[in-house]
Amino acid sequence: MKKHRAKLLCGLGLVTCLTATALAGTFSPIQSKDRPLGYPITAKVELAGSDAVSAAFQTTYEPGYLAYVKKLLPETVAFTGNGLHQLDPQRLYFLFDYAPRVYFLYEGACYTNALGATIATVATPTNTPLTGNTFDIFPNTHCSLSWICASGSGVRSTSEPLLPGDFVQLPTVTAGQQLQFFIMANLNRSGQPADVYYNGTTTNRDKFQHMIAFFPDNSSQYIIIAFEDMYGGGDRDCNDVVYVVDIGPNNAALWRNPNGLPR
Repeated sequence: MKKHRAKLLCGLGLVTCLTATALAGTFSPIQSKDRPLGYPITAKVELAGSDAVSAAFQTTYEPGYLAYVKKLLPETVAFTGNGLHQLDPQRLYFLFDYAPRVYFLYEGACYTNALGATIATVATPTNTPLTGNTFDIFPNTHCSLSWICASGSGVRSTSEPLLPGDFVQLPTVTAGQQLQFFIMANLNRSGQPADVYYNGTTTNRDKFQHMIAFFPDNSSQYIIIAFEDMYGGGDRDCNDVVYVVDIGPNNAALWRNPNGLPR
């Protein structure tokens, strides 16, 4: 019995070791020092493909998702499917505990923007700004590979700190909590935004739907979310900040099925 137990513990230790290795990414040497609205970062940005999970995402999904976004959200072309792609807040109301991961995918902006989020326990999913654990994810979303207002260098720098696939690991969102994203748009030289935009329309100063979302396939655990950063909608191309959220296979399976959602 002791020998069997020792083998079991050794096996569990090996699984723990392998899991830790799979999630042991490398922090980017370029970390934005901006802290829009004074929120702390939840974790440092990690390099694309720097652990087993992100490497699998980069190989299997990222190329197709980039092509998908560039086709659906071309630069300076107004996106006309806002109403069809408005994110139901229930889609980010967690029914299973999971630690989401946010991958930067694309940026089509001249403004300097930042991505933030709040995790809060709520009785009913809502678009109203939440009070809870609020933090910055990407304090500066500029990318050197943007189609506009970018250097085209393909390298990270203090002014263009991100590349596609760079990611931030979020803390665990427990069942009964909602994950709410928002964009802090048009940061000034002090790193503070001119506007903050949420999901929906009623909570935004200009009543424009700045955030859209896609389930890009029928089987993965990813949601693509994109923001328009200009007041009043600007050019309405809705591609100014685009990222992918890993919400876990169990949550994704339910969120793709309207009959499995809480009411």
